[in-house]
Amino acid sequence: MKNSRPLLIVLSIITVVGISLGTVTYLNRALLEHVYVYNCGIIDYKPQSMTPYCADAGAGVGNLEWDSWGSKGASGTGLYGVNLCKPTCAKGKWKFADVNVTLSKSVKAKGKIILTRIDIVTKDSKNLPQANSASLGWDLERKPLTSVK
Repeated sequence: MKNSRPLLIVLSIITVVGISLGTVTYLNRALLEHVYVYNCGIIDYKPQSMTPYCADAGAGVGNLEWDSWGSKGASGTGLYGVNLCKPTCAKGKWKFADVNVTLSKSVKAKGKIILTRIDIVTKDSKNLPQANSASLGWDLERKPLTSVK
């Protein structure tokens, strides 16, 4: 029994060091791999809505729910809506479609990984409201940035 005490002390030290290193590695990876998206000029994290027309927000995707999110891209679902602007945009009615959403084109800017492209496609394969296609996409940031490899 006297011989087992030094062994227990060594094993305890190894366990504490292992747990500490594991925690540091986990936190470091979580902070370094945090991925963002440009959303109307703001660096955002998992936004609930996005629009291609930041000035008037006459179209966009809301109710976003993200299934995956990482430096290679993100995917989820949402509700695409567009203002028909009839009789005027202020009094216009909205049309909606359920869509699948994909974010892509990672860049590194301001010390962060940022996704810069959004693509949407209707879940039922019908055309989007006010569009001649079931899909639509737009770049989220027009400034030249460096691609992430």
